[in-house]
Amino acid sequence: MRNLSILGETAVELPPAHRLLDLCVDVTEERVFVLCGDDSATARLLTYDSQYTLTDECVLPLSATEQIMSMHFVMEREHVVIALASGDICTAGSGVEVVGTVDAGIAACRWSPDDEILALVTGEARVLLMTADFDVLCEHALDEGQEESVMVNVGWGTRETQYQGRGLQQEEEQSTQQEQSPEIQVSWRGDGQFLAVSFVRAGMREIRVFSRDGQLHSVCETVTGLEHTLAWKPSGRLIAATEKRAHRHEVVFFERNGLRHGEFVLHADTQRALALSWNSDSSVLAAVVDVGSGVCVQLWADRNYHWYMKQELRGSDIQRVVWDPEDPMHVLVVCASGFTSVRLHSVPAVAHVASTESNAASCVVNGAQVLYTPFAYANVPPPMCLHTLDARVPVRHVSFAAFGAGNGFALLLADRRTVVLYACDSGRSSPQEIRRFMLPGSDARQIAWLEAGVVVSLGASGVGITRIDDSDEVVTHVCPEHDSPLVLLSSAPHVERVLVEDARGRVFNVSLAAERLESVAELPTQCVEIDAVDCGELGVVVVGRTARNQLYANTRLLSPACSSFYLRKDVLVFTTTTHYVRFVAVNEGLITGDIPADDEAVVSEARRRVERGSTIVLASPTGDAVVFQMPRGNLETVRPRALVLAAVRQALDARQYREALMACRVNRIDMNMLYDYAPAAFMGDLAEFVAQVNEADLLNLFVSSLRDEDVTQTMYTGIQS
Repeated sequence: MRNLSILGETAVELPPAHRLLDLCVDVTEERVFVLCGDDSATARLLTYDSQYTLTDECVLPLSATEQIMSMHFVMEREHVVIALASGDICTAGSGVEVVGTVDAGIAACRWSPDDEILALVTGEARVLLMTADFDVLCEHALDEGQEESVMVNVGWGTRETQYQGRGLQQEEEQSTQQEQSPEIQVSWRGDGQFLAVSFVRAGMREIRVFSRDGQLHSVCETVTGLEHTLAWKPSGRLIAATEKRAHRHEVVFFERNGLRHGEFVLHADTQRALALSWNSDSSVLAAVVDVGSGVCVQLWADRNYHWYMKQELRGSDIQRVVWDPEDPMHVLVVCASGFTSVRLHSVPAVAHVASTESNAASCVVNGAQVLYTPFAYANVPPPMCLHTLDARVPVRHVSFAAFGAGNGFALLLADRRTVVLYACDSGRSSPQEIRRFMLPGSDARQIAWLEAGVVVSLGASGVGITRIDDSDEVVTHVCPEHDSPLVLLSSAPHVERVLVEDARGRVFNVSLAAERLESVAELPTQCVEIDAVDCGELGVVVVGRTARNQLYANTRLLSPACSSFYLRKDVLVFTTTTHYVRFVAVNEGLITGDIPADDEAVVSEARRRVERGSTIVLASPTGDAVVFQMPRGNLETVRPRALVLAAVRQALDARQYREALMACRVNRIDMNMLYDYAPAAFMGDLAEFVAQVNEADLLNLFVSSLRDEDVTQTMYTGIQS
């Protein structure tokens, strides 16, 4: 129940008359090496620092017209290794040197994840494994060992054994007749123990798996229409490739033993798949595809055995993507004229408005579709949802309304300027599109819907305030430039503000009246999720979680191991990587109070065990339920004692005695709580209590539970309102 949000985009243009050929990353020094060519066909190696400023440039003894098969930075030797289709292997470090030549040429090349082995496929279809010093470890023919390694699969119950009709048979024949690209691809498993090679043999594409010592391990089963794309999931479980059929494109998966293991369909406008690439923690699969109008990058993620397209990155002349080897949410989109650094983060997609009329809804992005589920009325497990909305264009960002009941939401589409507003009544009715308009700029990456006619946007040009009147006239004002890059825009409905965070962790309020940024708080470091609440005399307190799972309330560290959080007006709920859910009252104690560590010897309603890997989807804004999503994707709803007690206290404060008594009865709360919470007020309203309950059985149950003990000091001391 999360979406991928873009925290930052930095476009880097090459010097004039330069054309990008390839690039690689040095994660230790945060450098990017770019191999490019100029009008004179001279190859140059450019070096960019962490701020993407050009710091070095050298001329290479290569022709820019040669085909680059691989470019990789070897960390231990601190040099860039470039492999050419002609067979030359060059290194560029303190100097430039041609270290070897493969006489038959190089058809494919890939370094192992540990930088210890270089895998080559020669022009004669032979597999070479070499050390980092370019000594040959082994050499084998690519197509040898066929008989011993083909998996035997009789196929009982599979699609091939069933009659599918004449239409499917014709589709299979058309797929078989498609011309195969001769391109060869190599991909390593994340631990470097196996590699996969995709090549064409006898007119059919085949994937073979080799061990680290070059021995053939398995041959994947034959798939009609299989394309050259190949990417082994770093976690090691699946090998991804693409299959082109008569009317659709599919991403198909194979196990290491060669058997097929599932697939999903790319969007209907996909005409050609160019490349596949996994991020370092296997959570996102990037597909570079041609959709007719141009080449784009689609980012896919799976939950509950279902694949969702979370982002579509567009650009001019996109060639491929390069993931950061250490930061799984940092990707470089490579184009002919430069590259774009994109920083992502997985964020919750739920409403936060504390209203009794709130639908407590979730909006999950799947390409151009938005999967809408109001948890106040229907707890529908993914990948299902209560309503499916079609935005017609892939969605870039979702923001819930920060006003009223908070049931409306705004969509920013992939073109970076189209905003679609949806309204939804309280209940199970489907949201309806009420307005679609264009932002003046074309660089927005996040939006926030603050008021009925006001949308705030964040892009490369800064923060924009867009006002829409009844005649659909759009007026935009851009806040003055800031001294640090702005990374995050977040609605904070509890304080009726839109917050902006910069790269240094400073949080600002977007002032609509003054059309400028006003300082609110300063976090110790940049956070990827923020929210705010009013803590009385302490004023506005900003709660934020970093990419390293640190949870802060202003400058105070609440938890060093927070995996998710949800902020209500009265309670902060968060889960930890030690598999607990914690509850902290929103008062002065949020900043100054003691928060015990996760110690199993301590028994308290302020924490409870949860399943390993559970994260919070939402905590009911006015109720006592918390919805968790398990690692495999299913949902579970629990009613923690801390929130039940908070609901009982709220009912007693509102003199709703029957509601408080029923909550105690259903959730097995000691009924002494009804008296012990506020004895004087209860005795003063005793007649009202009897009149509201008005059932002899319930009154007998209450009276029989009374005893001489203050349960607010003995049983329920963990969290106080």
